[in-house]
Amino acid sequence: MNKIFFIVIFIVFLSCESRTKYEKPKDLIPKDQMIDLLTDMHIINGVTGIKNKDGLKANNYISLLYEKYQIDSTRFASSNLYYTSKISEYEKMFKEVKKRIEGQRTLFEEDSLMLMDPQGKELRRPDIKKRNKDAILK
Repeated sequence: MNKIFFIVIFIVFLSCESRTKYEKPKDLIPKDQMIDLLTDMHIINGVTGIKNKDGLKANNYISLLYEKYQIDSTRFASSNLYYTSKISEYEKMFKEVKKRIEGQRTLFEEDSLMLMDPQGKELRRPDIKKRNKDAILK
């Protein structure tokens, strides 16, 4: 009885696998441009909940992003669907996106540590190794 149960579960599990093959769209966004687009899109999604200095939340900048790359939402959706159907390629693309975002984060963190005087001249640059220490323990 147990063997029959496991065989049925195994067959059901195999039948649930998607075998849909998506054809390459005629207006497919090139891979390098798609990586740029996804990088910008994740940065935009990261700041949508943050309020600016006036206390207002950021607008929906996705439409500006589409304008920047001269695409529309339909072209993005079809290209994204095609790339997601090739999961190993999509994973490589996202590793590059993650690498770029982490690189930008490091760059901005280093720039934000620079102390400036009111005339805009750099006073000093704190040691990055020391900044991770707890100020209370000093």
